[in-house]
Amino acid sequence: MAEPFANELASAAARGDLAQVTNLLEKNVNVNAQNGFGRTALQVMKLGNPEIARRLLMRGADPDLKDGTGFAVLHDVARAGFLDTLQTLLEFQADVNVEDNQGNLPLHLAAQEGHLPVVAFLLERTASRVEHRNRNGATAGDLARLYKRHAVAKLFEGR
Repeated sequence: MAEPFANELASAAARGDLAQVTNLLEKNVNVNAQNGFGRTALQVMKLGNPEIARRLLMRGADPDLKDGTGFAVLHDVARAGFLDTLQTLLEFQADVNVEDNQGNLPLHLAAQEGHLPVVAFLLERTASRVEHRNRNGATAGDLARLYKRHAVAKLFEGR
């Protein structure tokens, strides 16, 4: 059974309702409580809203919690290409090298989807493990080439 207000907090975060998120956090709602689907507010938040992420993280949301599919929120924002939210998560010490169930890092997912600004940031400004291989033996650069993300693949050349 979900903790009190966990569903409300998760729903407000998913809608991007900053006022409601703030109101619930002021009531000292457990920011890491899981909703009825087993996910936290940070895991279901509107990804393109870094201020929601910031509020949740300031109240102690764990950016490295994985959901039932093995994804941390950093995987989701990298895969979707939300650089501003990714930067916010990293500011609050999210693990840039967190692996999903397939051994993919956020860098792998951003490269596969062709999110050039996200990949560039991860390569140039973080300690992303560039040579890390997922369970299929592929690096992020391999995925960029496989999925024909030519501009992204170029970033990996010579690394």
